[in-house]
Amino acid sequence: MVRPSVDTGVILEAAAELVAERGFDSVTMAAIAGRAGVAKGVLYLRFSNKDELLAAIVAHEAARATRRTAELVEADPRGGMLSRLYVHSVTALHSRPALLRLYRGDPPHLARVVRDRDGSRHRSRALLGAGFIRELQAEGMVDPSLDAGVLAANLALWSHGLAARAPHDDLEALILGMGELVARAADTDVADSTPGKRCFARFAAALVREGAPA
Repeated sequence: MVRPSVDTGVILEAAAELVAERGFDSVTMAAIAGRAGVAKGVLYLRFSNKDELLAAIVAHEAARATRRTAELVEADPRGGMLSRLYVHSVTALHSRPALLRLYRGDPPHLARVVRDRDGSRHRSRALLGAGFIRELQAEGMVDPSLDAGVLAANLALWSHGLAARAPHDDLEALILGMGELVARAADTDVADSTPGKRCFARFAAALVREGAPA
């Protein structure tokens, strides 16, 4: 049954399902419309072209992953430490099949979306980005002698590489091992990680708002 209109979130969920199943290049606007139960013209009222839809899918899926990260962080007594934030964010990323498929794409569609958006604004608010790490340093969660930009770049490289080569035989062991490296290199020796949790909650809320469908 074709519905005259649905929430944009329903369309993005349908699009993400198809991307996870087929890859972005093999998904058509007509297929997305069919999965969402709307006429194809409804999609073009929301998105002017397929690339605009791709950017919306990425933002929507990233917001879903961020919400999942927030749940894991809140449940973890040490969740405000950078190493634990890293473990939880990578775990949440791997819970979103569409994002993993986009990381594995050829060409890498996620890289194109990031490059095409307003780079300075989004980089400054990136999950585990340099701006966030500086706030953790100010809260005493991360070694202040470390360069936040270099640390953020390394974390991004590790997580992107892991996603691009998914699936893995023992994903949990890989993620925990990488988290242990971060703990030894960057975490400070503090008893209470609550300041880091509060810092993450602020960043996560902003990122989720950015990813909310219009």
